[in-house]
Amino acid sequence: GTGLIKLIASDMDGTLVKSDGTLDGEIFPLIEQLTARGIIFAAATGRQLLNIEELFAPVAERLLYITQNGAHVSYQKQTLASCGLSAELVLSCLDEAASIPDFYPIVFDESYGYVQHEDERFQRMLEKFNIIHRKVPDLRALAETHPLLRFTGCDFRDTEQNGWKRLQACIGARAQVTFSSAMWLDVVAKGVSKGAAMQSIQQRLQIAPEEVMAFGDFYNDLELIGAVGHSVAMANACEAVKKAARYETRSNDQGGVVWAIQHYLREGNLCSLRRV
Repeated sequence: GTGLIKLIASDMDGTLVKSDGTLDGEIFPLIEQLTARGIIFAAATGRQLLNIEELFAPVAERLLYITQNGAHVSYQKQTLASCGLSAELVLSCLDEAASIPDFYPIVFDESYGYVQHEDERFQRMLEKFNIIHRKVPDLRALAETHPLLRFTGCDFRDTEQNGWKRLQACIGARAQVTFSSAMWLDVVAKGVSKGAAMQSIQQRLQIAPEEVMAFGDFYNDLELIGAVGHSVAMANACEAVKKAARYETRSNDQGGVVWAIQHYLREGNLCSLRRV
């Protein structure tokens, strides 16, 4: 059986967020229901905290947040963990990025993304993904003085063959270079992942892996899936996530997260969702 769940974590894009960018409205009353039962709901995402708080506005103060792919963790307005990139590393990324075609860098601190380019297609992506950002004249100057958590690239070519390949070759030994889609890549400090963040939360809140359920769909969710006892892949997940997960639910567009949580609250387990 699933036993008693104390924490439920979900990835956002491709998991809880539908393909059209909207959130299933049923999640709000469900989070209230979980809170009433003493179950914490966590959003685990590559997105920034301001963006996710906005998305969950009606229940924002109830959530635990694993943001920037695990580089930042906060709960009840307190930062539980924050893991930055060295200035030297960010500068290496920016230097390399300057010669990558069709590639736009964004650097993040705990609150904002910072950009240098005003290119129209890039601007459209910042808006589409609701990246709360500020324009600065020089990202290098900012990186030299300002603590940053993450370097992100918006890549208009398939990043696995373009930006990711270049940055992986350039700094792959010194940091973690991942991509969350063909268009977005992330550089975070070595050892940073949603899974590492989950492990530190489990220690901090004295919750065992067997008491945690987590949902994911893509490669950057693999560590999260591996850190919990009750891992659930979306029907639309990549093959690697499906193989790693214990259960499978409906797709993000069919409200798979809400459906599986409701099933658990009703049945007390996820047995019928078990992957064969």
